[in-house]
Amino acid sequence: MLPVELTDAGVMIIRLQGDLDIDSRAMVAWEIDSLVSSHRPSSVVLELHGPAIGPAAVSTIARTDRLCAQSQLPCAVVSGHSDTRRALLAHAGTRGPGVYDTLSLAVAAVSPAIQAAA
Repeated sequence: MLPVELTDAGVMIIRLQGDLDIDSRAMVAWEIDSLVSSHRPSSVVLELHGPAIGPAAVSTIARTDRLCAQSQLPCAVVSGHSDTRRALLAHAGTRGPGVYDTLSLAVAAVSPAIQAAA
Protein backbone atom coordinates (compact mmCIF):
# COMPACT_ATOMS: atom_id res chain seq x y z
CA MET A 1 0.00 0.00 0.00
CA LEU A 2 1.38 3.39 -1.01
CA PRO A 3 1.61 6.11 1.63
CA VAL A 4 -0.91 8.80 0.65
CA GLU A 5 -1.98 12.13 2.06
CA LEU A 6 -4.89 14.27 0.92
CA THR A 7 -4.55 17.98 1.73
CA ASP A 8 -7.45 20.28 2.65
CA ALA A 9 -7.28 21.68 -0.90
CA GLY A 10 -7.77 18.19 -2.33
CA VAL A 11 -4.18 17.66 -3.46
CA MET A 12 -3.27 13.98 -3.28
CA ILE A 13 0.35 13.39 -2.28
CA ILE A 14 1.56 9.90 -3.17
CA ARG A 15 4.95 8.82 -1.83
CA LEU A 16 7.04 6.57 -4.08
CA GLN A 17 10.38 4.89 -3.63
CA GLY A 18 12.68 5.85 -6.50
CA ASP A 19 13.97 2.31 -6.73
CA LEU A 20 10.86 0.68 -8.18
CA ASP A 21 11.65 -2.44 -10.13
CA ILE A 22 9.96 -3.77 -13.22
CA ASP A 23 7.97 -6.33 -11.19
CA SER A 24 6.46 -3.74 -8.82
CA ARG A 25 5.79 -1.11 -11.51
CA ALA A 26 2.46 -2.58 -12.65
CA MET A 27 1.16 -2.96 -9.09
CA VAL A 28 2.15 0.60 -8.17
CA ALA A 29 0.58 2.00 -11.35
CA TRP A 30 -2.63 0.07 -10.66
CA GLU A 31 -2.69 1.34 -7.07
CA ILE A 32 -2.21 4.96 -8.21
CA ASP A 33 -5.05 4.55 -10.73
CA SER A 34 -7.28 3.18 -7.98
CA LEU A 35 -6.38 5.98 -5.55
CA VAL A 36 -7.09 8.70 -8.11
CA SER A 37 -10.36 7.05 -9.15
CA SER A 38 -11.63 6.51 -5.63
CA HIS A 39 -10.56 9.79 -4.00
CA ARG A 40 -11.08 12.12 -6.98
CA PRO A 41 -8.42 14.63 -5.93
CA SER A 42 -8.11 18.14 -7.35
CA SER A 43 -4.49 17.39 -8.32
CA VAL A 44 -1.72 14.86 -7.74
CA VAL A 45 1.84 15.19 -6.43
CA LEU A 46 4.24 12.25 -6.60
CA GLU A 47 6.86 12.54 -3.87
CA LEU A 48 10.00 10.53 -4.63
CA HIS A 49 12.22 9.19 -1.88
CA GLY A 50 15.72 7.96 -2.46
CA PRO A 51 18.60 9.39 -4.45
CA ALA A 52 18.28 7.18 -7.50
CA ILE A 53 15.45 6.81 -9.98
CA GLY A 54 15.28 3.85 -12.29
CA PRO A 55 13.45 3.21 -15.54
CA ALA A 56 10.47 1.60 -13.77
CA ALA A 57 9.94 4.69 -11.60
CA VAL A 58 10.24 7.00 -14.63
CA SER A 59 7.69 4.85 -16.45
CA THR A 60 5.32 4.97 -13.47
CA ILE A 61 5.62 8.76 -13.29
CA ALA A 62 4.95 9.10 -17.02
CA ARG A 63 1.90 6.82 -16.75
CA THR A 64 0.56 8.80 -13.78
CA ASP A 65 1.06 12.05 -15.68
CA ARG A 66 -0.92 10.65 -18.64
CA LEU A 67 -3.69 9.50 -16.29
CA CYS A 68 -3.85 12.95 -14.73
CA ALA A 69 -3.84 14.67 -18.12
CA GLN A 70 -6.75 12.49 -19.29
CA SER A 71 -8.65 13.40 -16.12
CA GLN A 72 -7.64 17.07 -16.44
CA LEU A 73 -5.80 16.97 -13.11
CA PRO A 74 -2.62 18.96 -12.55
CA CYS A 75 0.31 16.69 -11.71
CA ALA A 76 3.72 17.43 -10.21
CA VAL A 77 6.73 15.50 -8.95
CA VAL A 78 8.93 16.40 -6.00
CA SER A 79 12.40 15.10 -5.21
CA GLY A 80 15.03 16.45 -2.89
CA HIS A 81 17.78 15.03 -5.10
CA SER A 82 19.07 17.21 -7.92
CA ASP A 83 20.18 14.23 -10.05
CA THR A 84 16.66 12.80 -9.91
CA ARG A 85 15.11 16.13 -10.85
CA ARG A 86 17.50 16.50 -13.80
CA ALA A 87 16.74 12.98 -15.00
CA LEU A 88 12.99 13.59 -14.80
CA LEU A 89 13.21 16.92 -16.60
CA ALA A 90 15.36 15.38 -19.33
CA HIS A 91 12.89 12.52 -19.79
CA ALA A 92 9.78 14.73 -19.75
CA GLY A 93 10.82 16.83 -22.73
CA THR A 94 8.25 19.50 -23.57
CA ARG A 95 5.36 17.61 -22.00
CA GLY A 96 5.46 16.22 -18.51
CA PRO A 97 4.73 16.99 -14.90
CA GLY A 98 6.35 19.92 -13.15
CA VAL A 99 9.39 18.82 -11.16
CA TYR A 100 10.13 20.56 -7.86
CA ASP A 101 12.69 20.31 -5.08
CA THR A 102 10.30 20.77 -2.14
CA LEU A 103 6.88 19.41 -1.36
CA SER A 104 5.51 22.86 -0.57
CA LEU A 105 6.50 24.17 -4.04
CA ALA A 106 4.96 21.17 -5.78
CA VAL A 107 1.70 21.44 -3.82
CA ALA A 108 1.54 25.18 -4.46
CA ALA A 109 2.05 24.60 -8.19
CA VAL A 110 -0.91 22.22 -8.50
CA SER A 111 -3.23 23.52 -5.77
CA PRO A 112 -6.40 24.96 -7.28
CA ALA A 113 -6.90 27.38 -4.37
CA ILE A 114 -3.46 28.89 -4.88
CA GLN A 115 -3.82 29.00 -8.67
CA ALA A 116 -7.19 30.76 -8.39
CA ALA A 117 -5.73 33.44 -6.12
CA ALA A 118 -2.85 34.17 -8.51
